[in-house]
Amino acid sequence: MTDGIVVPLLDCKNGAYIDALLFERIDIDFAREADSAWAAHVRAAQDFARDSGLAIPTAEPEGWNWEAKVERSGNLISMPTLAITYQGEKQGMMALLTDGRRCRLPGHESKSLVYVRYLATAPWNLPEFGSRFRGVGTVLMRAAVQVSIDVGFKGRIGLHSLPKSERFYECLGLSPMNHDPDTQNLKYYELDEANVGSFIAGG
Repeated sequence: MTDGIVVPLLDCKNGAYIDALLFERIDIDFAREADSAWAAHVRAAQDFARDSGLAIPTAEPEGWNWEAKVERSGNLISMPTLAITYQGEKQGMMALLTDGRRCRLPGHESKSLVYVRYLATAPWNLPEFGSRFRGVGTVLMRAAVQVSIDVGFKGRIGLHSLPKSERFYECLGLSPMNHDPDTQNLKYYELDEANVGSFIAGG
């Protein structure tokens, strides 16, 4: 693990920002600990809802098994992984691909981009599981843009979105494209380099 970079997250309980840490490479032990903590939180929330006669919350399956995701990356330069922690708790993780992907936006098809393979926030940061901190996904997406800048792709990124996350990416300013039949019919999004400055600035 590299040294962490201080990043802001909003504490939903008191409305104040806290200093979390962004790490630029996840190891297998880190991912295994996150998988265990996240799964335990989901089980506890589901058990509480069941015992209380409430609707049982569910989690997206793509958010799990980060140990396997990190193991597949093999610490390859072309497959960076990132994570955010606060006081030792794993708040979110991301896996990227920096090689072999091209833009799909009209007029940009020959340009390379960074592809966001996976992005997940800890379940306790989701509305159905507690809404502890806000901003995890945004911080990770800005980190992905920075990776794109660092490798010479001028901030261009692309990704396929789970249905419940489409509004999030559109609010960030990514351009929606067609649903992709080769990727579970998920909608595809890209960030154009012309919008990178406002994206990083939060505009």
